[in-house]
Amino acid sequence: MPFATTTVSQLRGTGYDSAGDPVDTGTVNQCGIPACLSETAQLTQDPATKTPRTVRTAKCVVPAYAGFLTTDQVLDETTGETYMVIDVVAPTTLVGPSDVQTLMLRRVTASGT
Repeated sequence: MPFATTTVSQLRGTGYDSAGDPVDTGTVNQCGIPACLSETAQLTQDPATKTPRTVRTAKCVVPAYAGFLTTDQVLDETTGETYMVIDVVAPTTLVGPSDVQTLMLRRVTASGT
C-alpha cells in the first residue's frame, strides 16, 4: 500500500426522510482505516456555454480488508471532508488477490465545513 496520508471512516447505511425518500444515514461502519487520499482537479469546458469548469475528483487507496462498496461514503478523519464512492477497483496481481482497493471518489461536503 502507498504511504498512508490520513485515516478514514467507512460510512454505510440508508434510511428514509420525512417525504419517504431514501437518504444516506452516514452510520460509521469502520473507522481508523489507513488511507492514501489525494485530490485532483481537471479543467473542462461546459459544452453548452463554453465556460471553463473545474471538476474535482479524489482517489483513495485503502487496505482490501476494509471492503468498500460503491454505496459507501468515506469520511476523512483529518479534514472532516466526506466523499461518495464512485468506483472501487481491486488491482489484479500475478500471485492472487490484491491487498489494496483503489476508490474513485467525489466530494460531498464543501471545503472548510
